[in-house]
Amino acid sequence: MLSNPTPTVLTQLPLNEDARPRYSKIELRDYFECIKLPQKYLDSIVLKDATEARTKEHGLPLLEALTRYHACNVPFDNLVLHYSTHKIVTLDLEELYTKIVRRRLGGRCMENNTFFGTVLRSLGYEVRNCGGRVARAMSPYPDVRRNQSTTYDGWNHMLNLVRLDDEWYVVDVGMGSMGPNLPYPLRDGFETTSIAPRQIRVQLRSIAESYATKSGNSAGPPKLWCFDVCYNPADDTKKDWVPVYCFTETEFLPQDYEVMSWFTSTNPRSFFTRYVTCTKMLMDKDREVIIGNITLFKGTVRETIGANRKVIKECKTEDERLQALAEIFNVYLTDEEKKAIPDDRVLA
Repeated sequence: MLSNPTPTVLTQLPLNEDARPRYSKIELRDYFECIKLPQKYLDSIVLKDATEARTKEHGLPLLEALTRYHACNVPFDNLVLHYSTHKIVTLDLEELYTKIVRRRLGGRCMENNTFFGTVLRSLGYEVRNCGGRVARAMSPYPDVRRNQSTTYDGWNHMLNLVRLDDEWYVVDVGMGSMGPNLPYPLRDGFETTSIAPRQIRVQLRSIAESYATKSGNSAGPPKLWCFDVCYNPADDTKKDWVPVYCFTETEFLPQDYEVMSWFTSTNPRSFFTRYVTCTKMLMDKDREVIIGNITLFKGTVRETIGANRKVIKECKTEDERLQALAEIFNVYLTDEEKKAIPDDRVLA
């Protein structure tokens, strides 16, 4: 037997449409229970007639609800990179289902959006997987935010486009507290309130880093869809828009995300490999709107409601952080996982 066998392709979509991965009705039922989807959405006509998923009349209300309840019940986290023995992120759909639905754990953008996109396809939605570049204005490092806020990382983000009638909608459950957390139409200049008072917008524009110029015979810089956020929409004199990420309509395949995920989950300069983080969105259940988030970063748990942010717990020890994950985020790790955290990431 060869000790080092010839490598084979790890990820490939079946060419036969009928053979492509979907979740079963039973698996979808258990997922709906996982995200605490109310009965009125379980009664949606989409769950009886999959063709209705592609309409704005019936497909959009269910899509909005699924996005909202997923964001509030499935964490955005990087715990597998710190608390697993293998430190490897999986994008395998069966393993993602086990992780998210059966174990009630979360993941980063490619895990959440790969899983969520498959849920939507299983319900009859037309979904296109796309890629984005996260703006350095979102960096956890103050110097980077201060000096490079108008620049972008490489392709390091996943999002989905969903077609309803004759229009595409952006659907992203993998950006944590900085994401849109609601589907919005892919229209140049579209603006809306996401988590009040925060506003979001999408513009089709070039980014400053492009090599292309408008001089000579050049056609000018290529344009990308740019997703921005405004924290002070009421201040007409200084309405600052902060870039969150830019993205393309080009279809990305599972093998693309395999490459992207490997870099962001193994490079020692990636903050994902350095710091423990976990986020869930918070909902006003009476109004069914997302009103904020609760986030663990390193050892601090902060709650943000609207524009108000406060520290609700400072974890001084590793046991306190594990307790916060369980009590606040409903994340329960095995003893083996708890012991797997590297020494340089353990809280004193």
